[in-house]
Amino acid sequence: MTATITTASQTGEKDLTLHLRNTVDTCFEENQYEAAITVLDEIRSRKLRPFPQHIRQLIYIALYPTQLDEDDPEEEAVKFEPGSPSKMISKKQKNTNDPPPKASTAAWDVLVKYARTNTPGSLARALPSYLEDPNLLPAPKPSPDDSFISRVALRLQRARCVWDILKEGFVKRGEEDCPLSPRKQPSRRSTRHSHADEDGWGTEGHEPPAPVSEHAWGVIRYSPLLLDQIPPSRAERAPRWDVEMPLDVAFYALQQNGEARRSLGVRLLALLINLGSTTLLDFPMFLNAASTRVSSLPAETLEYLFSALPVTSATAQFKVHLCRHALGGSPAPSKGRGKPQARARAQPRRRMRTEAADTPADANANADAAASSQDTPTATQNPGPISIARKYPAISTSDVLELVASPSLSGSEQTAARVVLCLKAELVVSYGLLQHQAPEGEQDEKWLEALRDGTLVKAVEEAFDPEAIGEAMDAEDEAYVQKRRAALLAVVSMWQL
Repeated sequence: MTATITTASQTGEKDLTLHLRNTVDTCFEENQYEAAITVLDEIRSRKLRPFPQHIRQLIYIALYPTQLDEDDPEEEAVKFEPGSPSKMISKKQKNTNDPPPKASTAAWDVLVKYARTNTPGSLARALPSYLEDPNLLPAPKPSPDDSFISRVALRLQRARCVWDILKEGFVKRGEEDCPLSPRKQPSRRSTRHSHADEDGWGTEGHEPPAPVSEHAWGVIRYSPLLLDQIPPSRAERAPRWDVEMPLDVAFYALQQNGEARRSLGVRLLALLINLGSTTLLDFPMFLNAASTRVSSLPAETLEYLFSALPVTSATAQFKVHLCRHALGGSPAPSKGRGKPQARARAQPRRRMRTEAADTPADANANADAAASSQDTPTATQNPGPISIARKYPAISTSDVLELVASPSLSGSEQTAARVVLCLKAELVVSYGLLQHQAPEGEQDEKWLEALRDGTLVKAVEEAFDPEAIGEAMDAEDEAYVQKRRAALLAVVSMWQL
């Protein structure tokens, strides 16, 4: 089933007039950031598509670190290092170019307003992605007459994808202008190493950058077109499979303090689950990558994740296969596909957009609706693989009962008993939900039999028996096991009615 593609003009959105663009640009050229943001807020309208360059500048200002690191040796050296008057003037000029904290806060507020006012497609023109459109011409080259913020915001346009923008160290205080016309385009490998050297990452004694910087949490909300942020496969119509970066972001968010950040991780994972419920995403590869990360989560975080995900059939299918995979169950065979093999990372193909290109806004909006729908999405990218609702591999009741009865620490001495019990409980609940949602005649007869003869109850009682878990447990652990056992037996008793 394909999505209907309509042009931006059909949505009623028109490009900004040259006068309005110049008004905003003039404020930026004079480093009047708050004034420029105020003007962008005042001209915001459902009938006007924002200028991509302005959205990039807003994102850059919002990402700009508002506080200096007190232990930064480079900043301390600047304070005490003697220098010529010209150097001091240069440093002072850099400080005047820095967006103030109030501007960063105002930029986020206006970005949120634009997300509510305009279509995802009109906003996504400003964001990097792996989408390639042969109808788009290269964007105009920057000019030395452009404002400082316009030049440094080019980093967003030149990034591979949104996930790079989120990383710690992508935007730094006192950053110099991007080169206007590089003589030679560096290779991906050399570019990656040069960035690592500049940021200090990847060298001995330095930890790799966090997937999300302290100032980038709002950008996670601002990435509406999820499929565009996943590298395409080398085969033209093959499903996409490289979800390492979005999963890194999602699970990093889940382990943060505070509901706001954790909920962003849940939302991003829910988008990936919905995408995985179609043929647009390689489900076995996605499942393998997610299972590795889930197994390393603390039990409390895993419980939060399972309870916070939306209650849909797509989510239940994902949970069943995820728990089965994490508990060591043999992977269900995929029709017409062998066991997933290790693959080389796909070469990203960065798009070059024109600033005033008439992109299909509704096509992008439909892709967003597909990713965030309550059930299976059906939007498509054109050209590319057609989105079809996935037919999940069947899992039998015998498989579920066997996994529930397996030792709590089977296959991994590093996995805590609480995590294993959480996976077992979720496997039973999600599998039972799917069975009870199945039309009459399509339910597994062995499941119904296990409910009638007490086989399921017995399996739960034995799996959640503190004495049978095989690990020294204190009073707190024993109380936890008893609580999970009582809750799960209560759910099973409802199914027996």
